Amino acid sequence: MEELLRKIRPILEYIPEVKRPEREIPFKEKLKWTGIVLVLYFIMGTIDLYTGGAQIPPVFEFWQTVTASKIGTLITLGIGPIVTAGIIMQLLVGAEVIKLDLSNPENRALFQGLQKLLAIFLSFFEGALFVGAGAFGPLPPLMMLILVLQLAIGAILLIYLDEVVSRYGIGSGIGLFIAAGVSQTIFVGAFGPEGYFWKFIDAMIQGALGVALEYILPIIGTILVFLVVVYAECLRVEIPLAHGRVRGAVGKYPIKFIYVSNIPVIFTAALFANIQLWGMFLEKIGFPILGRFVEGRAVDGIAYYFTTPYGLSSVLSDPIHALVYTILMIVFCILFGIFWVETSGLDAKSMARRLGSLNMAIKGFRKSTKAIEQRLKRYIMPITVMSSAFIGLLAALADFTGALGGGTGVLLTVSIVYRLYEQILQEQITQLHPILSKFLRK
Repeated sequence: MEELLRKIRPILEYIPEVKRPEREIPFKEKLKWTGIVLVLYFIMGTIDLYTGGAQIPPVFEFWQTVTASKIGTLITLGIGPIVTAGIIMQLLVGAEVIKLDLSNPENRALFQGLQKLLAIFLSFFEGALFVGAGAFGPLPPLMMLILVLQLAIGAILLIYLDEVVSRYGIGSGIGLFIAAGVSQTIFVGAFGPEGYFWKFIDAMIQGALGVALEYILPIIGTILVFLVVVYAECLRVEIPLAHGRVRGAVGKYPIKFIYVSNIPVIFTAALFANIQLWGMFLEKIGFPILGRFVEGRAVDGIAYYFTTPYGLSSVLSDPIHALVYTILMIVFCILFGIFWVETSGLDAKSMARRLGSLNMAIKGFRKSTKAIEQRLKRYIMPITVMSSAFIGLLAALADFTGALGGGTGVLLTVSIVYRLYEQILQEQITQLHPILSKFLRK
């Protein structure tokens, strides 16, 4: 594997990238770039693919929420290739198939380069899967090739837009695209011409209380998910710190309960969507080893248990399916949560090194990076497991409520917007108090 990495490294230098900023980007400029990318994302979502007249069956709705995509447009693949590349790279590094010490900046840059190269490759591969799975019906070979190229180009453009946001904007492009897509779905679903809110009002006027309740439940489910996620985001454990040089100077190091953010849910939902996509593709070519599909939904086999049971009626009709789906969601969220902490520099060792570089120590313990690491280990791994399990359970239960935009989509959107709000506050603080800027970045 080391020999392969040495051969691939020169190739990475030829992959175009968004130039890294050579200066500190002002807050207003970050807002501007974030807004520009968001507008470009919505514009791409209005550009229809050239399909040669083929109709697009609405069987890929499972793909849209978690991949910030819009079927039939230039963003049909959405962030699917980016997230799938992240899943594969995390698994390879976590299983030590690729041995990289990600605390080393050079290795981290190599990891990111490999992930980008893989994402570009997957843009073509997933495009071929989409077309092969019958997303555009039976097509001649030339038309299939044209569609794959269009799908790949759209996905690659999103890869670079994500880079622009990460380097010049606020937050990440992945989060921005998911939040934008789900927010649009929620607004249209609630207040569009055929929205649930207007149907609820109409049913109440006609005195059909049972029908009115059916229409208002998705809106109530959306609000409940919103409140639970905001509450969970506010929970944290605070570790008392002391400054190594300034006697009597103390502080607190907050560790959020949702320590892993929304990354495990994004990866898990994307993995489940990929299983559906593979299942449909394999069935199309005559190997239904993952299950059979009817109108784009798995009806049996392994893929069936990775399919989200939306709404209480689906849960009550097959509680075993709902239970297995919930367990799978929790287990994979925990796995991806652990991988994410280990590969993103959020583990106890990396955090101890950062605190040590700031000349901080755990109050009541000797000033030593090792001592800080041992203390943080008591908190970080248990919180990682608990928070990953919690958001996995919450995502599953949110789906069961039939929330607008999908329960998982609402959970991701609220979490993304909340963290975006925190980042905006931090940007404003660092501009008002430049001395804090270096400390917060560390």
